[in-house]
Amino acid sequence: MEVGDRDAAIAVLRRINYYRLSGYWYPFRQLKDGDRGDDFYPATRLADVVALYDFDATLRAATFSVLTPIELAFRALLGHELGRIDPCVHLDPGKLGPRAQHGDSYRRWLAGYKAKLDSSREDFVVHRHRNYGGTLPVWAAVEVLDWGGLTYLFEFAPRKVQDVIAAACGLRAPQLASWPKAPRTTGKTQVHSGRSERDTYAQMGRSCIG
Repeated sequence: MEVGDRDAAIAVLRRINYYRLSGYWYPFRQLKDGDRGDDFYPATRLADVVALYDFDATLRAATFSVLTPIELAFRALLGHELGRIDPCVHLDPGKLGPRAQHGDSYRRWLAGYKAKLDSSREDFVVHRHRNYGGTLPVWAAVEVLDWGGLTYLFEFAPRKVQDVIAAACGLRAPQLASWPKAPRTTGKTQVHSGRSERDTYAQMGRSCIG
């Protein structure tokens, strides 16, 4: 790899962790016996790798600025529509859809939800613990869930609820069922590797197939 100015390269490695940056130069490593070797393709430049990293950082920032209001609206819609069935519908799989009633995915989800509830320091959660035994209505419960838990709750919802929420988003229920995975995947890539453009839009692309 052509490093260029040594001082500039050192400054880059002080700004960006070596192992994070190595993910961006991975495609520039030559293929050897079907795998990536240690040698780079000719004319590979560190400046190009850094430009790719900076582009991805800008893309992630733009993606999250768009996804944040979508997430807030999705939480509100899900809590409202499920609450129309029963304020505590999320605690009764018999009132949810078939996925909540078969297999152990609902049981695992409920255990995770209760763990988050027990560890939460949100004022409204503490208030419910002190005055109502800690039970939250579903429109409050959605604010405790992380994005993965929220996605599962949508998948557990009765189809009529999924249809109403999907219609509000201009989608069909099967499409919307896969769209929540995009923010979750983006969050994972941001935490673990920082490379979002490939994984996020692969998820969104599949969702549009229906």
